[in-house]
Amino acid sequence: MKKLITTLFLSVLFYAATAQGTDYNYERIRIGNAEHIICGLSLSPDKSILAISSVQGYPFYLYDWKNRKVLKKYNVGNWYAGSSVSYSKGGKYILLNQLYYLDFAPNKDREVNFEIINAGTGKRVKRFEAYHSVKITSDEKYALTLTGNEVGLLNLSTGKYDKTFTIAEAANSLAISPDGKLIAVSHKLYEEDADNYPTLKRDKKAKKNGLKYKQEITIFDAVTFKKLYTVHELYEIIYKLQFSTDGRFLLVLNIPHAKQMNAGGRQSFINVINMETGQAIRRGFVSRSDYEPDFKLSHDGTLLGIISKSNRFMELHIYDFLSGKMLYRFQQAYRLFEKNDGGMIAADSRSTFVFLPDDKTVLMTMGNHLVLWDFTKDNQQ
Repeated sequence: MKKLITTLFLSVLFYAATAQGTDYNYERIRIGNAEHIICGLSLSPDKSILAISSVQGYPFYLYDWKNRKVLKKYNVGNWYAGSSVSYSKGGKYILLNQLYYLDFAPNKDREVNFEIINAGTGKRVKRFEAYHSVKITSDEKYALTLTGNEVGLLNLSTGKYDKTFTIAEAANSLAISPDGKLIAVSHKLYEEDADNYPTLKRDKKAKKNGLKYKQEITIFDAVTFKKLYTVHELYEIIYKLQFSTDGRFLLVLNIPHAKQMNAGGRQSFINVINMETGQAIRRGFVSRSDYEPDFKLSHDGTLLGIISKSNRFMELHIYDFLSGKMLYRFQQAYRLFEKNDGGMIAADSRSTFVFLPDDKTVLMTMGNHLVLWDFTKDNQQ
């Protein structure tokens, strides 16, 4: 018995040491005199500037992360809970997506506010009230939008729509491929498509639940708006579609309806579609974040980072994208009780991150600070 207790004690010590393996490979960074929680990060296309949003909408920083210098401060959005941030491909614009502290209607079609600003001046280019999704095209000429059942291309020079089309039962998200040729749109499962799935065709109850709770993705020609195909895969409620930078993959963030969640609590799934074949890949990634988790591919496309949660605290998981194996994990729990120097504010449940150009380090949010983490020096999971 004594030997067993000793073995268990040593096992606990080993787990604790492993869990805290990042203690020597991170650094906490204060951005200017930030006093509010940071909630959005995006790295400029030339990888030199970090766009940083915070709650209250001010200040919004453009930050030279290499020299650790605030370049500009803007007042944007004026949204109490802040916004997520994404640069356009050429760096001319920044897209802001309003955030909330809670998913106010997690089981329904989501309508939120978006804003496009000029990255150089901070001036508003266009504001979108109660839209499902907004994306900036790679040529920076248009905003691709989804509101109600209407998909449109809004000319950013004129502020007017050049083209629109409707898609029945459209849901929460769309995306346009980097080459500007394809548009992906999420929508509810159509009754005429349900019998294409053997499990639904054989079971009337399963079919009824599928029509009520499941969604699909349809691919359209971005020039003619002609339907090309519907991906043969059922998803939960789709909240975000995102193409990889090379256009080879489409990443799908989907979260089950509350009535479809398992007893283990909320889970979010990031699934992958191979756009070269149009087929769903039988590999996915899971997050236990309370909020919609941020996820990003590394610049070389080999790694996928996802925000998740363990017990009470946020984590960043980094996976090998092709194999789906988790390689590294950063647990913020052990860092919340450090000496409170620099006016540290505790993090909330909406962490975000960016891969830095070397694809060996990341910057992630933690309260009103950033954390710089070199995961290659950490213990692998």
